[in-house]
Amino acid sequence: RLADVAFMGDLFRGIHVTAESFVREKVTINYPFEKGAISPRFRGEHALRRYATGEERCIACKLCEAVCPAQAISIEVAERPDGSRRTTRYDIDMTKCIYCGF
Repeated sequence: RLADVAFMGDLFRGIHVTAESFVREKVTINYPFEKGAISPRFRGEHALRRYATGEERCIACKLCEAVCPAQAISIEVAERPDGSRRTTRYDIDMTKCIYCGF
C-alpha cells in the first residue's frame, strides 16, 4: 500500500490505459459518408410476397402478427373455396415498424 502511494501506481496505470486507447483502431464510423456492414439475413422492408403466378405466399398463419414486437403488422383472414386460408388484408404500419428482422 505504501509503495503504491509513494510511486503513484494507480496514476501510471491510468495513464497506460489512456495511452493504449489512443493507439487502438477506432470503432466509430462517420455515418453519412461511411455505411456499416449489412447482415446477409437482412431482407429490407417487409412486404407481402407473391409467387410468379401472382398468388400470395402468405398462408395466413398470423405468426408474423403475433411475434412483431412493435405490433405493426395486422392481418385479416378469409377461407378459400378449397378450405385453405388466404389474407384479405395485410397491413404493416411503417411508422411503428422497428425493422427487427422478424
